Amino acid sequence: MSTLRTKIFSLTFILFISCLGTSYSQTETFLNSPSDLDIDMEYRPRTEYRRGYRTLPNNESDAAFFTSHRARINVNYSYNDQFLIHTTLQDIRIWGDTDTRDANGKAQFYEFYVEPKITDKLSVRVGRQRIKYDNQRLFAENNWRQAGGQHDAVRFMYRNDKLEADLITAYNQNDTSEFGTDYDVDWDFYRGMVSNFVKYQATDKLTFTSINIADEYTDPTSENTKGHWKFTNGGRLEFQNNDLTFNLASYYQWGHIENGKQHNAYYLEPEIKWDANSKYTLRIGAQIFSGDKNSNDNKSNAFLTQYGAFHRHNGGMDYTQKTVRTYEHEGILNPYIFQDISLNNKLRLNWQSHLFGATTPLTKVENGATEDLNRIYAWENDFRFFYQPNHYTTLEMAYLFLIPDESMSVIPTGKDGNTSQIAQFAYISINWTPKILNIHR
Repeated sequence: MSTLRTKIFSLTFILFISCLGTSYSQTETFLNSPSDLDIDMEYRPRTEYRRGYRTLPNNESDAAFFTSHRARINVNYSYNDQFLIHTTLQDIRIWGDTDTRDANGKAQFYEFYVEPKITDKLSVRVGRQRIKYDNQRLFAENNWRQAGGQHDAVRFMYRNDKLEADLITAYNQNDTSEFGTDYDVDWDFYRGMVSNFVKYQATDKLTFTSINIADEYTDPTSENTKGHWKFTNGGRLEFQNNDLTFNLASYYQWGHIENGKQHNAYYLEPEIKWDANSKYTLRIGAQIFSGDKNSNDNKSNAFLTQYGAFHRHNGGMDYTQKTVRTYEHEGILNPYIFQDISLNNKLRLNWQSHLFGATTPLTKVENGATEDLNRIYAWENDFRFFYQPNHYTTLEMAYLFLIPDESMSVIPTGKDGNTSQIAQFAYISINWTPKILNIHR
């Protein structure tokens, strides 16, 4: 018996040493393969003064004043240029929102995905990721929000000299279950989504972009967790001739919204950009969202952009944020002017001016009588000042104000406010984005 134990021990020891040798050999091969490791960070505190941000103030409205921050650590590891691992760890908070002695923190993964290459031009990205396309009207990273925006998705990406093409699939559940695919959450987000993005550089002057989305929402009125699909199809044509760029974006939505109503809606954006020189750029255009004239019928005609950016398109005071996420809204008519002025290589001034109107009639009922109101309900001006002393530091200071018309009293964001009051918003933000580590083998 002792001899048998000795033989078994000897054989086990030999196998163990062999495994160690094999593991060491594989590890050595892995470490000696070409690889890149990049680590950088972002820290962005922002102090805000609000008296009319998103909602029109009234005579009793007190100003809000607070500081929030976003801290991120980004890690990218690329192995042999064939396999990428990316993660972004972030902490977002309002200063003072928790007991600093509390052991429970708020750190979270903003992004975590792997991206293996299938061919030299085709890869697949799997996991939690930001998705931003075109001008970020339909898909955006939502950088203004400290938390940002992301999707849990599988994304096939093809790239060559003239063509970019993506295919995205996602299916969400809020819990595991033995039967059924219920998606019952408090926030407004899809259960299933399939979309594709195509950008084609036809010539050195003409670019074509197309985005198509199919998203499914769980019906909140259904006991059997029924879902409804909405479809968005369209794109953008961009023509550049010397210092002028002409853009036309157009999208059409159809299918059904989450409560089952038949949906037909459209979005248009014509724009002209003039790059006068390296110090001055002018953009003039308009965003037009179809609206719903009658929320009590069985049809929906309000265009929706649930995953796009709001802050960068329709004014920094975000008066249309709820609108473009709300079913059967009044529509948006937003002619705008953007101006960028570079004072020198460190100082830049940005001015945006927006008129806000509805694409459906605005009416007020008073003493049994219906009164037609002006469809243009507000004028907003945003002034931003940027100072960049070095490549990893950006200081941003802003003052924004909105002048309402009487007709804003029937808009959801203005019905509880006083249309004789000017809405105001100011903030100061500083963003540090230094590189921490950069290793290339």
